[in-house]
Amino acid sequence: MAQFLVEWLFQGKFFILFSFVFGWGFAVQIASAERAGQSAMRRLGLRLTGLAVLGIAHGLLVFAGDILLLYALLGTGLLLLRNAPLRVLYRVMAAGIVLGIAGLAVLGAVLPELLASLPPPPASGGYRGGLVDSIAQRTSEWPSAFAFVLLFNGPVAFAAFAAGLAAARLGILERGSPLHARLDRALPLLLAGGLALNAIYAMSMSGLLGEGLAALAGFSLLAVAAPILSAAYLLLILRAARFWGTPEFLARAGRMSLTCYVLEGILAGIVFNGYGFKLYGAVGAAGCLAIALGIAAMTHVIASGWLRIFKEGPLEILLRRWTRLADR
Repeated sequence: MAQFLVEWLFQGKFFILFSFVFGWGFAVQIASAERAGQSAMRRLGLRLTGLAVLGIAHGLLVFAGDILLLYALLGTGLLLLRNAPLRVLYRVMAAGIVLGIAGLAVLGAVLPELLASLPPPPASGGYRGGLVDSIAQRTSEWPSAFAFVLLFNGPVAFAAFAAGLAAARLGILERGSPLHARLDRALPLLLAGGLALNAIYAMSMSGLLGEGLAALAGFSLLAVAAPILSAAYLLLILRAARFWGTPEFLARAGRMSLTCYVLEGILAGIVFNGYGFKLYGAVGAAGCLAIALGIAAMTHVIASGWLRIFKEGPLEILLRRWTRLADR
């Protein structure tokens, strides 16, 4: 039940929200560079380079399924689209969804055979081993893990980048925006459709659709289903913020989301790896869900404490200082 719940409501949805905000933030940073009389290309190019370095370090030292390097590479494409007309951004969004379906179809077709062909990890090493063993295993896994991330996340993430950039230009997130009001009215339809379509994806993941074309189609459907439900989640968040405000502990974590993303992996490593509590492979889906919620809560507590002293998270400070080299 826990596994189905995660696949239905969470899996593949929240990186789209993060990607949307990434694209929206691009527009904010471009405007900031222009106000300062700086080159947006140079400033954002440096920022993406710094993000790529952080992604490589994160992938090798913390989590082989890192998405930061992918964001840095895709961000280069978004940088080339920074002045593109809206109609071009719309076409990029549509192409991203189509490529996402194709990527998931390829992944769904080859992944079972690929997993079956992999040798089992040594009992004395890998994630049950020490810190050096874990880094060695992540290093060996990283090429295949990045290929998975590229197919699973890449096309839809880039579509969400373009959507965020377009949304910033149109002012969709601003209060009183006519477009936001139209989307808000569509929330019930988006929520119902997103829940129904993602239930089909969860059924394919749980084996309820068998192992044939129906299961592959259900898996590939995520490229359409996830953006719809993510859009509903975004509108729900905005509606909640409009009526009840944004809790400070959530706002603080949002202000240092890069640090929190890496910190979650570090905390999970301590829980599961051999240099920590050694729970890798020893906890079921329900236990993992409970641990994930606990790690998220702890991350928010740490973020709140840090921002009582500093204005930004440590990785945000590092990335900002590297980006400011463009101003010299």
